[in-house]
Amino acid sequence: MEKNSKSRDVSKYLTFPLFQSIEEEHVKEMMICLNAHVRRYNKGQFILFDGEDVSHMGIVIQGLVHMMKEDVWGNQTLLTYMSDGDFFGESFAMCRETNSFVSFLSASDTEILFLGTRHILTPCKNNCAFHQRLARNMFDLLGQKNIQLMEKIEILSKATLREKILAFLSMQAQRQDSKYILLSLSRAEMANYLCTNRSAMIRELSAMRADGLIDFDKNTFVLR
Repeated sequence: MEKNSKSRDVSKYLTFPLFQSIEEEHVKEMMICLNAHVRRYNKGQFILFDGEDVSHMGIVIQGLVHMMKEDVWGNQTLLTYMSDGDFFGESFAMCRETNSFVSFLSASDTEILFLGTRHILTPCKNNCAFHQRLARNMFDLLGQKNIQLMEKIEILSKATLREKILAFLSMQAQRQDSKYILLSLSRAEMANYLCTNRSAMIRELSAMRADGLIDFDKNTFVLR
């Protein structure tokens, strides 16, 4: 069951990309100005449903959030996922039409910081000093998210399942700056993200290991 709380201790938020170069005292002011609050969700609990009105963006303090889309037949697709420090829901909260067309699912026990978006891009009447820096950070992060979406398009554009897997693992290796990759996705979640069948993906992973392309143990992968 989720719990509500106001966010007073901001020290653990200072490393979040959205708050980069903003001093702690200003982050404290921000929590008030942006009507910040924290909620906790159990694994498997929905944070936001498709069609629901979105008034706040969320930042993952701890845990894993999946952005899901369900078709008319009930089939779910994992569009992308967010972990510690990542944010979500901003695209809907900042639009004139604020209804979400995806769902956000807590894929683990998760703690979320919610921020009202009304004063992120438009300064409030108090003319808070942090607004300009916050808006700049927000635009930088939106650019990065667009790049991530383009990366998924690139992955799904590959002709074969092997090419899709290699493209996905290559991007993770670049992101983690290592050939040793730790994934936060289960096999089923990874297959869903790659829009393929779990059994087919597992067979292909085994074939790729036999061919000397990769090695893996549970959620750790090594590119050869």
